[in-house]
Amino acid sequence: MVPIMPIPKPRIGAHKSISTSIDLSIDRAIKSTCECLQIFTRPPRRWEAGKNTLSKSSIVKFIEKSEKANFFDTTIHMPYLPNIATPSEELFNKSVKVLIEEITTSKILKIPYIVTHLGSPLKESESFALNKVVKALDIALESNSNHVLILLENSTAKKQKWGTSIEQMEAIIKKITQPEKIGICFDTAHAYSTGYDIKNPEILHEIFDQIDEISHDLVKVIHINDTKGGLGSGIDHHEHLGCGKIGKECFRELMQHPRFQNISMILETPKEDEKSDQRNLEFLRNYRKLN
Repeated sequence: MVPIMPIPKPRIGAHKSISTSIDLSIDRAIKSTCECLQIFTRPPRRWEAGKNTLSKSSIVKFIEKSEKANFFDTTIHMPYLPNIATPSEELFNKSVKVLIEEITTSKILKIPYIVTHLGSPLKESESFALNKVVKALDIALESNSNHVLILLENSTAKKQKWGTSIEQMEAIIKKITQPEKIGICFDTAHAYSTGYDIKNPEILHEIFDQIDEISHDLVKVIHINDTKGGLGSGIDHHEHLGCGKIGKECFRELMQHPRFQNISMILETPKEDEKSDQRNLEFLRNYRKLN
């Protein structure tokens, strides 16, 4: 009898392209030694999904390959164009439509998580943005009968402060009608550039203590990125792990502390060549070996 290999914890992976056919994202992830995966289901700067990437045959292959690779925690990332905090009613409706479409796609592909940014209210207030995002999520979640989780991702910006804080995500979760269908995707680069000094492991734990006070086990995915932006700079330029302003201790803590063991870690680091993700994953494995 072949022994069942234990699942490494935390699981580490990367965002991969679905170019040509969505199932090829699994092949690319395996080649890079990923243990979990994030994808777009459409070109990130287009409103419509490609006709070939989501064909019936590619969907069947994607599910088969996912099961074989044990990718049970794959994440869909919303494209960049939708804005669920926008003052434009036309853009708001288009954005909600895409979110509903992604929920449907997640059901078809058997993917449990959808990551969304919290959008931009432009010159409108934080309370305006809160109400728009809650409205968007409430509408979209009406179509979510099988508890696909929508994960709210913290963002960063030089001028706009909406979508950057734990308090704002807490306000959203407390106001929506189905909070059990919401989780959090925590981005390390965004957090640091916003002003959370997570290079200090004590601050990292304080942030997660704050999230646990909202609800336990809210964070399902961590976008594990270093950053070229300094603390509080508002600069959203991701960097290879250990090569940016965050340094190494934050990533060591994420790999070794028990509280992070059941959270999927997804790289969104630069891709200069096809080995880039593998090098960053190896960086994380070197710390995980010390567990």
